[in-house]
Amino acid sequence: MRIQLLDNITGKWALQWIVTWFISGVLALSAGFWLTTNHETLDWFYLGVSFVGLVCVVSLSFRKNILGNGFGMGATAGEVVVQATAGSVGLMLAPLFNFFTHLYGLFYWTKNTDADGDMIPKSANKWVWLITGSFMIIGLALFPTVNDLLTSYGYAVVEDDNSKFLGFISFFWINVIAFIISITAQAAMILRYSFNWWLWILSNFVWLTVNLMSGNYIFAIQTMVYQVNSFVGLYEWYRSEQNTLEKTV
Repeated sequence: MRIQLLDNITGKWALQWIVTWFISGVLALSAGFWLTTNHETLDWFYLGVSFVGLVCVVSLSFRKNILGNGFGMGATAGEVVVQATAGSVGLMLAPLFNFFTHLYGLFYWTKNTDADGDMIPKSANKWVWLITGSFMIIGLALFPTVNDLLTSYGYAVVEDDNSKFLGFISFFWINVIAFIISITAQAAMILRYSFNWWLWILSNFVWLTVNLMSGNYIFAIQTMVYQVNSFVGLYEWYRSEQNTLEKTV
């Protein structure tokens, strides 16, 4: 199904959309930074990292390899520094994973580009869906055990303090779900599967809940900005995939 507005956003209006979205993201993050942080050095550093993240995600949605994976490495490296400086060693695992996947993607995407130099996405068969689903189920089953082991060494990924949001949403489990979905989405993206954007959309909804639960409003704002881009990325990748199929028929 083609949607004219999204066709324009991912086509003739692409540059205008990217500039508008980026400026809106910068303003939203800056407002969140100014209103919800103490403006300390680490806060300023993360604000800068979040701006790099904006360049990364919008470039990935438009299938730009160097900008997407290159800035992705910069953003995730910055997140590692933030978590390390804050003493949250366990929380360094996700950005470290993302850093190395972006490094791999930098070379892998180069080998799969169209005439314009943009990455060519691909569709998933039933085996890819099965492997993806199995990975998420196994990840959810094993995460508590792995997290307990890391906690015993002082490197907990998620703290389990039995807290609940709205009286029934477990803070621990919603963090676990967000973590598993996001690393699955990241892997699917780097492997060029268009369905990764469905996972990012789901992941962003979960992370929004996590950020609201923890009072991390600047992250909540970032998640909503990313969510808008995820819908555009979903359409752009599937549109590109369809165009590729039409050319081969």
